[in-house]
Amino acid sequence: MNQLFKQFYVFGMALTSAGMIILFFGSFQENEPTQKSISDRPNIVFILTDDQRWDMLGCAGNTIISTPNLDKIAEKGVRFSHAFVTTPICAASRASILTGLYERTHDFNFQKPPVKKKDTDICYPYLLKKAGYRTGFVGKFGVKTEVSIDSLFSSIKINGFPYWKESAGQTKYLTDLQGEQAIQFMQQSVDQEPFCLSLSFSAPHADDDAKEQYFWPPALDALYASEKMPIPATARKEFYDSFPDFLKGTRNRERWFWRFDTPEKFQEMVKGYYRMITAIDETIGRITDEINKLGIADNTIIVFMGDNGYYLGDRGYADKWLMHDVSIRVPLIIYDPRKNGVKKKMVDQMVLNVDVAPTILNLAGIPIPDRMQGKSLLPLMTGNGKYRQDSIFCEHLTIDPKIPNSECIRTKQWKFIRYPKHPEYIELYNLIEDPLEEHNLASKEIHQKKIIQFQKQCDNSIKHLLANR
Repeated sequence: MNQLFKQFYVFGMALTSAGMIILFFGSFQENEPTQKSISDRPNIVFILTDDQRWDMLGCAGNTIISTPNLDKIAEKGVRFSHAFVTTPICAASRASILTGLYERTHDFNFQKPPVKKKDTDICYPYLLKKAGYRTGFVGKFGVKTEVSIDSLFSSIKINGFPYWKESAGQTKYLTDLQGEQAIQFMQQSVDQEPFCLSLSFSAPHADDDAKEQYFWPPALDALYASEKMPIPATARKEFYDSFPDFLKGTRNRERWFWRFDTPEKFQEMVKGYYRMITAIDETIGRITDEINKLGIADNTIIVFMGDNGYYLGDRGYADKWLMHDVSIRVPLIIYDPRKNGVKKKMVDQMVLNVDVAPTILNLAGIPIPDRMQGKSLLPLMTGNGKYRQDSIFCEHLTIDPKIPNSECIRTKQWKFIRYPKHPEYIELYNLIEDPLEEHNLASKEIHQKKIIQFQKQCDNSIKHLLANR
């Protein structure tokens, strides 16, 4: 499949004009250290993948997937087992990751105006660069901004689909190319410490314009070939047939036909998705090897995250966009070799993508802007200070008639989902008894007071987010 693609695909660099994204508001100065001198600050490598859901790692309990390098980082660092994105789409999520703001506040998504200057003025690369860091970006940016991204990054290498590229007279796999560019940035920056590299892989996102969808390096052709990929429990036809009409014929269902509508296609596509993640893991291995070679391993922090989850045939769907855990839950790992009092190896507290920016600033010893809606995760890593989040609010406000807008409240036990344009339909799941969200309890009389409470909580969250726009 990959060999055919190499022969017929048009090579070239593609600039992606998409976009990048806990519910808590106010000031978080109590956990901030005194601003450090430049020489005391760590290097930071922030790695973001596209469409990698939370359970697509060996360390997350997946016994099929091969991710030894990420598993090793998780073993040495802290893995957040319940990390979520506030909006499950790359555009809005990435903007939230940059700024520490919800979509409802930064107001960026596909078909919307660029992220405003007042929001990029608090984003982590801008503040790091302003504080003396050399900031670099490699890969899929996916965010439109009012200001030039040159004001955010000292070095920029933006690229995207297709997955096979012509570079210096050679045909290269995109993930490998992005890894090489990341290594080059570190090599160029090692004498200009500190640096912060934001590496944003395009993988494992499908190439939606290609019939094959998923692409990987030829060396991985045989990987997973003998495996039988498990079919999700909610993939059965009668489950999809039970949905109201507005949740049928959606973009999720359209792309299900592209990828999962026959048993043979399902096996082929899921194996391709797994191979792309393993290719990312191998590239990350080369990056960590280079960090060791450069002699900066003792002072280089690695942060790894996915930009949203992914339906792999679950509920009869493909892709992301809606509020079920497979769509909003993502991997998150932070490895700080300096330790600095880090006690936890795994954290099961709910955390969010808007926590990434304040955490990076906190790690660098830079004050966190009061306007950021995320919180630093250092208190969870060290056991010192306060971080408590009993519930999270998530939303998706895209302008697309085939993707229903949706909002949710998630607690440790409950998931409440509503659709603003279809208020007649509510979803309510007991996550402790029903982690796959198979049994909608919204029609049960016993839960009506709970639903009213969640409705009010959604309304209050939105009101607060809009007030900060």
